[in-house]
Amino acid sequence: MLLRGGITAALLVLMTGTAVADPSAQVVGGTRASIEDNPFAVYLAPAADTRDPRCTGVVVAPNKILTAAHCVDEGVTGPKPIPLHKRVVVAGRENVHSTGEGVVAKLTKIVINPKYDGISFDSAVLTLDRALKQKPIRTAGAADRHLYAPGRSATVLGWGAVKEGGSTNGYLMKASIPILEDETCRVFWGKDDEGNDFYENRSMMCAGVMKGGIDACNGDSGGPFVAGGKLVGLVSKGDGCARPNHPAIYARVDAINSWVAKEIAR
Repeated sequence: MLLRGGITAALLVLMTGTAVADPSAQVVGGTRASIEDNPFAVYLAPAADTRDPRCTGVVVAPNKILTAAHCVDEGVTGPKPIPLHKRVVVAGRENVHSTGEGVVAKLTKIVINPKYDGISFDSAVLTLDRALKQKPIRTAGAADRHLYAPGRSATVLGWGAVKEGGSTNGYLMKASIPILEDETCRVFWGKDDEGNDFYENRSMMCAGVMKGGIDACNGDSGGPFVAGGKLVGLVSKGDGCARPNHPAIYARVDAINSWVAKEIAR
């Protein structure tokens, strides 16, 4: 299993009992994306080097970022947020090397979804030390079930690796990925260590290009999966990147909508 962030994947193997690929590794098979057209896309980087994207995130309120829980989880003794100084959020910067562009915001609070168990409900809300000018994206809710229909395509965005085992090309990238039947992921991902289905559709959605060649990859974790102008998912887990017949798992945003709204209001 490949947790598609670059922070705690090596540690989460202790929790899941599943092999994790090298986390040093954007959207594979994608095209350049404009930050002006996608202002809600941000990335997490070490405070010491904002040119080093480790995960992607989404602006859901002026000072709130939604990302994958495993991006900000120490992953040693159960879900526990990393120290706030470990990461900053970079907004409005399309090319990570254009350090004179965009805004670098510090974290003042990290809240990991209370239902996160290292696999399910892979989501966290970050509070920033300032309000961003970037327009937040609307999040899918109970009335948006149609946006999750198998066969529909959604757009994934991120600054991650452009090939499996590779690295970022420095630019925000995007790709169109079809949503798949839940059963496709249930069969592919099999059982967990306790004999339960690894994939569950309460908090997960299944998506992928089954012929391969197009996919999210390392560094894209927490990145937006957008359909109908709304955030429907977050990049979560995959087995390799862009391999044929390897569907990926995205965290369902409609399943966490009410929790996110409460955190935004705090």
